[in-house]
Parts: sequence; structure tokens; C-alpha cells
Amino acid sequence: MSFLSMSFLRSHLSPRPLAGWLVLATWGLYLLVWVVDWSLYLPALASWLAIGFCWHKLSRSAKKQSAILFSAGIGMLLWGVLHGVSLDVYSATTRNLPLLAMFVAVCFLALTNPEQEDASQPTGNKGFWSTILSCHLLGAVINLSIIFVVGDRLQRKKPLSDEQILVLMRGFCAGAYWSPFFVAFGVAMTYAPGAQWSSTFIPGAMMAGLMFMLTYLKTRLGNLPEFRGYPLQRDSLVIPALLALAVLLLHSLYPQVNILILIAMVAPVSALLFLRGRPRRKVMVEYVEQRLPNVASQFSLFLAAGVFSTGVAAIIACYPQLFSFEASQLTPWLFWGISALMILAGLIGLHPVVSVSLVAPLLMPLVSNMNQLAFLYLSVWGTTTAVSPLSGVGLSMVSRYNASSRMILQQNWRYMLLMWFAAGGINVLLFA
Repeated sequence: MSFLSMSFLRSHLSPRPLAGWLVLATWGLYLLVWVVDWSLYLPALASWLAIGFCWHKLSRSAKKQSAILFSAGIGMLLWGVLHGVSLDVYSATTRNLPLLAMFVAVCFLALTNPEQEDASQPTGNKGFWSTILSCHLLGAVINLSIIFVVGDRLQRKKPLSDEQILVLMRGFCAGAYWSPFFVAFGVAMTYAPGAQWSSTFIPGAMMAGLMFMLTYLKTRLGNLPEFRGYPLQRDSLVIPALLALAVLLLHSLYPQVNILILIAMVAPVSALLFLRGRPRRKVMVEYVEQRLPNVASQFSLFLAAGVFSTGVAAIIACYPQLFSFEASQLTPWLFWGISALMILAGLIGLHPVVSVSLVAPLLMPLVSNMNQLAFLYLSVWGTTTAVSPLSGVGLSMVSRYNASSRMILQQNWRYMLLMWFAAGGINVLLFA
């Protein structure tokens, strides 16, 4: 074998690039299984192997949370077996695969990030609205990468202000309330099976509208005339709009196909069509081998959460009376109570997917309308990630833009209470 061949193999088969290809294989094999009706163990194997190759590179926090969830899940599953509950290995290892496939697909949309050449920096009202709409509308499709596009642009001249930090966090995270391209949507559809995006969009849009109003009022009370904004261009909205229209059109033509599957199919194709870099093949290969392994933290957390949730279900099967609520349905007061506990858990650093995986087995028997349950998860996700300095977005603000964790909490606690209360009110209005 020639030296060049050996070099090629070493570069593509080293742990990090190989992990990237395994992440991609998780997406590809999941879609293949959906088409030909094979076993989900195939994409599951790829996803677990991807974690194995990247485990030593994961952050300490990701390792800790994943290890605790996985260990607790295994312990509960074994306890269930000792008490006569069958060991559900299939569910434990494959439960969150639809979510992972969608997550991988959406990650490719980062390759379509807008190339901002406009040197202007709008201020005041225009600056506020162009910034928050950029974070919300673009972030609703291409996800977290838009935060860095906007944030890096804004801090060229001076560090981000408190108002800019809040606008970035709230504007982006509110996309979780309604966007089918958010990972929150995948989690909601996974843990509220049968829920429909068309039924969660209106309450989600109402929550997003409230976010705009509260954030604008908060900024006006600060120093709105001096607010330095990000220039939103109509061209940058074309790709997200086309992608959303494509998914909605396909969903109307093929209503029997889960919308998660449609997103998993359409997103990578759109990324390839609207790819900014050239040559396409080189850009895609580099992305798979160098940047796709970065999702290993999310992979480990989502897969461990699947094991944990299956373990919780086993414990509930062991002691059904112990875990039964007095209520026979998800009452408004129970909605407010559960959502409050989930938001508080997010404030101390618990990822929303963990709290969702914990409460889902408890709430499922109480809910006849899965759209109500999905809205609960989406409302919690959109609120807690916007107000917690320990969420993924919060940690990005703290580490990349030197935001103060204390400031984030102090400036957001009223917003958190209002959004929590509003979600409960919308639940009463539309679902109770």
C-alpha cells in the first residue's frame, strides 16, 4: 500500500473523522430503515459507536450528565427485571433515534449561513427589530449557528451589552415554541406520540408573539436609542422560507409521513443545493469529518435520556400506585405545576430533554390530547433555555461573549414568570 493511501486512511479513519461518518450513518440508516422496514438496531449501533469514538472529547458536563442518566436508567431497568418487568432493550437503545436523525439533518443547514457583507449597523428601533427577527426567523431554521453569526458581528466594535445578550437569547430560543426545525420539536413529537405540528403552531406562535412584546418593552426601559443591531437582509430569509414551504408542501401531499421524516429528508438536500462554499464535495466531507463530530455531546445526552426514560417506565410498571397522580387528566393546575418544576430544573443545568424524558411516562396516562402534552414540552423548552445561564445558549453567551450568569438570571426572572404563567393560560384557552 502506498504512502498516500496510508495517509488517506489515517486521516479518514482516525477517531474524530470516523465519528463524523458514524453520525452521518445514523441519519442515513434511519431513513433507510424507514423506507425498507429494517430493524432500528442498525442506526442505533451507528449512534452508540459515534459516542464511543468521541467520548474522550466530550465536555465534563456532557460526560457527567450522560453517565448519570445512563447508569440510573440501567439500574432501573435491572430493578424492573428483578420484579417481573420485561427488559425493553429495543426501546432503551432506539427511543430517540427519530430525534437524532432530524438533529443531524438540521445541522447541515449551518452550511447555508448568510454571508453578511452589509457593513451598516442599524440602531434604535430598527436595530432591535432587525436583530431579534434575525435570531428568531433564521434561528428557527438553521438553529444555534445564527447566534454566533449575529453575536460575532455585533461584538466587532465593542462587547455585547446586556440588552443585546437578552435579545439574542430570547429571540433565538423562542423558535422552540413553534418551529418544526428545532430539536425541541423533535423531542416533543417523540415523547408525545401522535401530536401534530399544525396543532402546536398556534399556541407556539402566541408564545413567540408575547416574547417579542416583553423583550421590546424591556429594551425600551433600557437604552433603546443606543441599541446596536444586526442588519437583516431579505435575501437571508429566502433559504429558510423555501425550506419551510417545501416541508409544509410535502406534509400536505403526504400527511401520513411523519414531519420529522420530511425534515430529515429535506434539510440535507437543501443544504447541498444552497451550499455557500465550493467545491461542494470538499466542503461536505470537511463538514462531516471536522464539525459533525461536535454533535456527540447531544448524541450522548439524547441516547442516555432514552435509556433513562425506559428505566422510569420500568419502575412505574413495578409500582403503579406509587407513581399515579390523584388527577385523572392533565388539569390546568397540574400543567402549571409540572412546567414550573421543569423550568426550575433547567435553571440548575438539567437539559430539557432529561426533564421531558422523566415526566413523559408519568403524564402519558393522563393525556388524551397529545398536542397538549407537546405544547407543555415546547413551552418549557422555549422558556427555560432563554433564561438559564446553564442552558446551551446560556453557556454560549457566557463562554463566547463573556456574559454574566448573574445578569442573565437577574434580567430574566420576571420574563420567566410571565412566560410560564402565559403558557398555562394558553393551555386553558386552547386545550383544557
